[in-house]
Amino acid sequence: MRRAGVLVIALAGCGGGSEACGSGVDAAVDEDPLAVDDAPAAGSFDDLYRTIVAPRCSGQPGLCHNGQFEPNLATPSLAYSYLVNRPSIEKPTRWRVAPGEPEGSVLIDKLRGRDVSTRMPLGADPLDEADIAALEAWIEDGALRRPGDDPAPVLNEPPRRPEIGIYLGATRLDTGATTTIEVGQTITLRHSVQDFETADASIPFGVVLLQTAAGEGVVLVPTAPEDPHVAPTSYDAAGPMGQGDLLNWRFDWTVPATIELYDEATMTRTPVAASGLTLYPIAVYLDQATAGIAAFAFDPRPIQIP
Repeated sequence: MRRAGVLVIALAGCGGGSEACGSGVDAAVDEDPLAVDDAPAAGSFDDLYRTIVAPRCSGQPGLCHNGQFEPNLATPSLAYSYLVNRPSIEKPTRWRVAPGEPEGSVLIDKLRGRDVSTRMPLGADPLDEADIAALEAWIEDGALRRPGDDPAPVLNEPPRRPEIGIYLGATRLDTGATTTIEVGQTITLRHSVQDFETADASIPFGVVLLQTAAGEGVVLVPTAPEDPHVAPTSYDAAGPMGQGDLLNWRFDWTVPATIELYDEATMTRTPVAASGLTLYPIAVYLDQATAGIAAFAFDPRPIQIP
């Protein structure tokens, strides 16, 4: 695991942010994503876009999905790439359009007002039944862009930014601007994981770190020959709910009277008194073992040891 902590953090992506930001990836669009076909094939997505999507959702500035909000439906290419095989913001475990499954597509739920917070188009008359049925038939037939096209790619969606929580038993400590922990206490450093393709229990790799303001790492695993400041977390099915997700990955740490600070450049450990230290927690996890994407969070709220 030589220098794994720095490597993972350097490569870590946002993987989440706010719900309003969505996935933030314009993937699998045409070479010219602004192109519009003037004579699309009947029943194709471009045809449905011209007759249904554009006039009701995105045909002019001011309509919600003309680039102002996700999904971006400003052109046929952008609309297709943002809808098919892409997770919903409101229902992040489901696709907006699931090819072959109109009943499982959040787009249809939104158009029919079926178990959703708001029906679309927002603030306007619902689509005619014939228009919704046409979209359902297109999805049932495989949700291809054009007849004979290859299916839409299935992408590795980036994992969401983890939430960090600090617990003493069942009591959450980090509820204010700073967190106070005492020498001798055994605290639990927790973080969330959330990935579209991977169940929480199947996430292959998670770690937590504690750093000083100068970037020195606290040795959390004293017996580790390499990267002792990088503490592997483990899945905890009984993890508590955080502010938006389960904090179900954990590492338990007993605060020693003397803490070792680790210098990665020299691979040396320097013992210092724990009392008076101010530390900052970091959490990182990977969404899959091979060619995984990292999600990363640095918590700016300090931990203080009086």
